[in-house]
Amino acid sequence: MENNGKFCDYCNRQGNVKMATSWCPECDDRLCKNCVKFHQVNRLTMEHSVYNTAEENQISSVKIDLFCKQHSSNRLEVYCFDHEEPCCLMCATIIHRNCEKVGTLNDCSQKYAKNIPSICAEMEKLRKASVAEIARVRCDMECFKNESKDVEHRIKTMTAKTIVALKEKERVLLENLEKTKIKREFILVKTLDEYLDIRKTVEDSIRILKKNDRLPNIAFLLELMRIGKTVPEIHIYIEELQKNYQTFVVDVHFDDAFTSVHLSSNPFGEIKLKTKHKIDYQSGQLELERSVTVEGSSYLSDADVIDGRYIVTTCEESKMLYILDVNGRQLSSLKLRGCPWSIAVLQNQCFCVSLRDPGCICILEMQKNLSITTLKELKMPQNVWGICAVEDKIVASIETQGHGQVFRFYDHEGNYSDEHEITQGESQCGTLHATTSKCILFTHPSGNSIFSVDPDNSEGATKLYSGNNMKYPIGLTCDPEENIYVACFGSNNILQFNGNGKYLREILHKDLSLQNPYGIRVKGLGDNIKLIVTTMDKLLIYRFKQ
Repeated sequence: MENNGKFCDYCNRQGNVKMATSWCPECDDRLCKNCVKFHQVNRLTMEHSVYNTAEENQISSVKIDLFCKQHSSNRLEVYCFDHEEPCCLMCATIIHRNCEKVGTLNDCSQKYAKNIPSICAEMEKLRKASVAEIARVRCDMECFKNESKDVEHRIKTMTAKTIVALKEKERVLLENLEKTKIKREFILVKTLDEYLDIRKTVEDSIRILKKNDRLPNIAFLLELMRIGKTVPEIHIYIEELQKNYQTFVVDVHFDDAFTSVHLSSNPFGEIKLKTKHKIDYQSGQLELERSVTVEGSSYLSDADVIDGRYIVTTCEESKMLYILDVNGRQLSSLKLRGCPWSIAVLQNQCFCVSLRDPGCICILEMQKNLSITTLKELKMPQNVWGICAVEDKIVASIETQGHGQVFRFYDHEGNYSDEHEITQGESQCGTLHATTSKCILFTHPSGNSIFSVDPDNSEGATKLYSGNNMKYPIGLTCDPEENIYVACFGSNNILQFNGNGKYLREILHKDLSLQNPYGIRVKGLGDNIKLIVTTMDKLLIYRFKQ
């Protein structure tokens, strides 16, 4: 048990304990060395194949009980087609004696072995269908995640705008309150001052009258006459002030729309799930949704999508990298050290760009404020052309002096892990693209061809297609169902193939907008899957008609 070993089943049934060295898949028993010898000379088991115990997990991926359910000591030897179940000889003679279609397992296995190719072919179709559906569901998951982020962003933006608008309305109301307060306070202070002046006049007159014995008779008489004359004037003045004075209470009236939103217990919006129609990629048509001119750029070499909300594209001539929104509006940019060629989006808003002159791989990150930060630069001995992401790896095509190229592998942090030399194609590769089946597709521009290579196998690449309608292919991508799209710089068209490289159709051609296409992507952008193409001076966004 300490060695995590397995014991001999034969010995175990006899009350002994010995370590097993071999395994019989037909008996499903583990055997020690001595029991193997007995197993190989026993008339019933001498023809059984015995394997090392280390091979048990490799050989028997599916465990099948070879003993009868009714008679556990009897092996299964007969198959009843009427009941569609295997049984032992005793069951066959008792339970299935009246059944019409009964045969031995050996005869049945030989008879039905000829069906293996057709069953395998059907299973391969099912496997491909499941792979396509897995890719579609994963794409839907990614799109749903991106759409949720977009809705969250819209909710927060709307809330922020509402807060800003409310703050502005609050400012206006407070300004009106301040103006009203100043105006009213001015009137109150003025009225108060007038009453204070009246009080002072009256109090002075009262003081003089009370001190009449201290004044000469003539002076007192004159003051008395003056005071007597002012009394009716003060009465009139006070009556006038009282008539014009009003007591006000300050209050505020809120708009009914604001009050209804404020007092309502419901949120100010509603989350809905809308059914999205499935896209028929192999027969559906494309419609140009938007043609974007990126300011200050020409020779847009590639494009990719970040989080379903942002387009990242590069200009070979100006050595610039741009971040655009779903409508093609430029949000930010960055000057690169070399000529950019390919883009591969990673995770967490990180992406990498392959550069030429000098050869380099830039690992970059888009910040929350949409600015671009360089995380790492990987210097290369030669120019870097195609680049893609395979699970947790970055794969780059490095230029060589002769034919073919070197595929170099890094992790997402830029640490070197491995490299393979591919002799097919040319040293200046067009584009790399990783499929869900972990194969890497790449273009051979001057050979008018596309290839597929297994990154775990360094024996070479397989040519998928080469044809006259494909002239100088550069850009290459796949849709969620693994159909392949190739942007042909020389023939000004976009070709479509199935996942096995079988030519399907020329999906875009004779389009005045489609002049010398470079990069191509089929990605979720905004609320649906879009086809994005970079050309000499424009970025084209197509939608799939449903």
